[in-house]
Amino acid sequence: MLALTKHRGPDGEGTFCVENVGIGQRRLSIIDLEGGKQPLSNSEKTLWITYNGELYNYKKLRKSLQQKGYSFATVSDTEVVLQAYAHWGKDCVRHFRGMFAFGILDILKKELFLARDHFGIKPLVYAHNSEIFAFTSEIQALKPISEINWDIDLTGLDQYLAYQYIPAPNTIYREVRKLPPAHYMLVSFSGEIKEINSYWQLDFKPDQSRTEKDWMEALEETIKESVNSHLVADVPFGAFLSGGIDSSLVVGYMSQMMAKPVKTFSIGFEEEGYSELEYARKVSKHWGTDHHEAIVKADALSILPDLVRHYGEPFGDSSAIPTYYVSQLARKHVAMALSGDAGDELFAGYESYSNRWSRHLSPVPEHLPAYKKGLYPLMNSVFPNKYPLRTSKLFDWQRYIQYYGPGERSHLWKPEFSDQFTHTDAIHQKIWKESEEYSHYQRAQSLDFRTYLPYDILTKVDIASMMHSLEVRIPLLDLRVVELASQIPEKFNINKSSGEWIGKQLLKKIVAKDLGDEFAFRKKMGFAIPIQKWFGETVKSRLELKDRLLSSGNGLDTFFKPTELERIANGSHSGQQWLLVFLQEWLSQNK
Repeated sequence: MLALTKHRGPDGEGTFCVENVGIGQRRLSIIDLEGGKQPLSNSEKTLWITYNGELYNYKKLRKSLQQKGYSFATVSDTEVVLQAYAHWGKDCVRHFRGMFAFGILDILKKELFLARDHFGIKPLVYAHNSEIFAFTSEIQALKPISEINWDIDLTGLDQYLAYQYIPAPNTIYREVRKLPPAHYMLVSFSGEIKEINSYWQLDFKPDQSRTEKDWMEALEETIKESVNSHLVADVPFGAFLSGGIDSSLVVGYMSQMMAKPVKTFSIGFEEEGYSELEYARKVSKHWGTDHHEAIVKADALSILPDLVRHYGEPFGDSSAIPTYYVSQLARKHVAMALSGDAGDELFAGYESYSNRWSRHLSPVPEHLPAYKKGLYPLMNSVFPNKYPLRTSKLFDWQRYIQYYGPGERSHLWKPEFSDQFTHTDAIHQKIWKESEEYSHYQRAQSLDFRTYLPYDILTKVDIASMMHSLEVRIPLLDLRVVELASQIPEKFNINKSSGEWIGKQLLKKIVAKDLGDEFAFRKKMGFAIPIQKWFGETVKSRLELKDRLLSSGNGLDTFFKPTELERIANGSHSGQQWLLVFLQEWLSQNK
């Protein structure tokens, strides 16, 4: 298991075993390079920890625990986690501010305590049956355990087709599960799961008492403090710079805090319309960063086997490819980098909010001129199918985010599997129900924050960066920033003041102070890759696409109708094609 996770920790390894329980760790040294070796124990040797992550409030917690009588043999945050557990037990996680996944062996209680950070920045997967309990960071590390049954979970596979990722607690395997973000679990030494509980949840509670100016000042101060706390490291570090709003904001604050120029890293494409390098260069020039960039060529299929092996299950977000390359570039210069992820979920920045979900704000379509809006209810009463009233139900939202809709999936699956998928949307249904009191856009933000962010964005970044032994920190996903963002009234983040719906207004106004309105309020591009051009422009890529989707015995034909596979292979929906290409490679590797 340790050998299969060496890339996550190339700087050392350790193990500890007691009775029938063993823990191990591969270390990527960032803080206390000598003293932070793991597994680490308390002085009595009754508690042992294997830990992945960083606590940004560890110095404050350390001081507090010292005042309570605890002593420390190292200056690492790992020992702070261990002593916090010694003092607070399972409530220790409520005191942490950072990214983490860890396991603590409590020898006196004969229990294993596992926990994952509030947002799901760090991964934790586990396998459980009557013979074994095992946990790790990546699914591939479970492969040496012969007691695990590797049967496919068809609900997980259907979720992959719908969302391009598999949300916790599911994985592609029946006996392997993900611990959800903001959860802890207790496991006895006998292997029994005694408890799985949530310790925190995002809750939008708008504070209407502050002005827009108040919110901007509070946001600037809080994000600055978060960026500063994320800079604690004993190794060289830098930042991803996409040229977008969020990474530009983070790089700006870093530049103001650091004595030396910030090392920044950008990825672009040869294809026009997909590259934001010109904006990254503008940010770099403005702040005087030590800038590095690279161009990604049309070779998605060449690195596909390596991607599939590390993700461990089907994962269809093709932006894993540029994330892989920007991490590779950064690791040549630094061991840790800051990223601008999470701004869209926290501050309503996605175009799915402004261009799509905005249409469902009222029963009459938003984009119509005033006189047509007046006539629309009458036309609806006469021709309800032609002029339907807009709704804001979960199904309406899912239409915008699903890669294969319910009808497409029912056509794709072979008939013998058609009754297996009643739980595919269960996680969305639960969050939708729990967000009934939220405003229109905050319901969508809640869905994205609790599903798309942890199970797509953060998974993508963690795996792609750790493939290159690079730690990535996310200052916008700091507990203080998130809890402040949850209090901001919707109207300050997304509104129609300029005649069209524009999201992330507060962040854009902050960035515009330094980089101007033209930079801050331009159309959002995102981190997409030109996959359609890559698949369609060369005979070689078209032939490989068809070979993967249509060849007999490719694995796909076990589950899906050949006629539907042929239709997709000959079509132009590159997103759907990429999901099946990734799945086919995964099936090939895991026969």
